[in-house]
Amino acid sequence: MEPVFTVLVFSSVVVAFVIFNYAKLKHHMSSTFLSGEDIILTDTIERKNENRRLHLPTVRQRKSTNLPSGRIGLVPSVLPVQEKVVPLSVNYHFTRKCNYQCGFCFHTAKTSFVLPLEDAKRGLSLLKDAGMEKINFSGGEPFIVKRGAFVGELVRFCKESLQLPSVTIVSNGSLVTENWFKTYGAYLDILAVSCDSFDPDTNEKIGRQQGQKNHLSSLRSVRRLCAEYQVAFKLNSVVNTYNKDENMVEEVKQLNPCRWKVFQCLLIDGENAGADAIRNAQTFVISDEEFQSFLERHRDVECLVPESNEKMQNSYLILDEYMRFLDCTKGSKQPSKSLLDVGVDNALLFSGFDERMFFKRGGQYVWSKADMRLEW
Repeated sequence: MEPVFTVLVFSSVVVAFVIFNYAKLKHHMSSTFLSGEDIILTDTIERKNENRRLHLPTVRQRKSTNLPSGRIGLVPSVLPVQEKVVPLSVNYHFTRKCNYQCGFCFHTAKTSFVLPLEDAKRGLSLLKDAGMEKINFSGGEPFIVKRGAFVGELVRFCKESLQLPSVTIVSNGSLVTENWFKTYGAYLDILAVSCDSFDPDTNEKIGRQQGQKNHLSSLRSVRRLCAEYQVAFKLNSVVNTYNKDENMVEEVKQLNPCRWKVFQCLLIDGENAGADAIRNAQTFVISDEEFQSFLERHRDVECLVPESNEKMQNSYLILDEYMRFLDCTKGSKQPSKSLLDVGVDNALLFSGFDERMFFKRGGQYVWSKADMRLEW
C-alpha cells in the first residue's frame, strides 16, 4: 500500500503544478501591451464566391476599461493575422480601352471607366505609404486616355512627388509621340512595348495593329525615342500559336532591350475565355512543351526573362480601373474592394498575390534607370 500511496501523492502534486502554471499562462495570454483606452474587436469580412468568413482583428476606441493601463483583453475568436504583404511592385491598369484587337488579350475593354486624376493620385499615395517602390502603368492602352497626358501626369507625380525608385509603362507603342517624351520622359524609368512577331502578317493575324499602321514601325520609333530621351527600353512578347515557331534572336538583339519578357499565352475566364469573355483565346494557347521549345531557340538572348503560366498567374499585384486588386487564383479575376474605400492592407487580403513566386520569377530587379548601366 505504501508505494501506491506515494504514487498517488506524487500524481496529485504534478496535477496541482500543471493547473497552477496553466492558470498563470492563461492570465499572461489574456493580455497584450496596447493602450488601456483601446479594445480589440472582431470584424467579419465575407469573401465573394466563398463559403467561409474571415475574422480580422481591428483596434477600436472605447471610453473606459476596467483593465489595467497598458493591458487589454484578447477576444478568443480572433484569428491571427497573416504576415503582412508589402506591395513592392504594383501594376495599375487604369484603363481597359485599347486601339488594338489582340486575340489573346487578358485585360479586355469590359468598361470605359477611368478614375479622376486626383483620385488616382490619392490611391498611389496610399500605396507608397504601404511600401510600394515600383509602379507600372498598363491597360488597355495607357496612351489612349487624353492622348497620353493622363498617364504622363501620373508618371510625373510618382517620380516627382512620391519619389518612387521605379516608374514604368507597358504600351503597344502606336500612340507614343516625341512631344510626350519631351514633356514626361525625364520622369519615366522604363517603357515596355509589346511585340509578338517581326513578321507584319503575323502581327495582323494576332490583332496587334490598327488599320494600315505598321506595328513594327511604331516599335522602332519608340526604341529610338527611348534612347534619345534616356528612358530604358523593354520588350514584351506573348508566345502563341501564331509565333511559337518564329526565330526572333537577331531582331531582339538589334533592339537591345534592358529586358525581354516572354510570356506563355494565358487564359483568364471572363476576359479571354468563357461565355462572358470579350475575347476567345483558345486558338492561341500553346503547350508547355511548345513554350519551352521557343525559349530554347532564344537561349542566347541574355536579356530574356521567361514567364510560364505557372509563374505569371498569381505573381503580379494587379489593380484595375477602380483600384481594386484582382485575384486570379481561381482562373478568373475576382476583385477586392477598392483600396480607396478600405485601404491598402484590407484590399491586399483579397489580391491572391503569391509573393514567393514574385521573387522566384525575378519580379524584383534593377528597375530604376539611375541604377542601370545603359548606353544611351
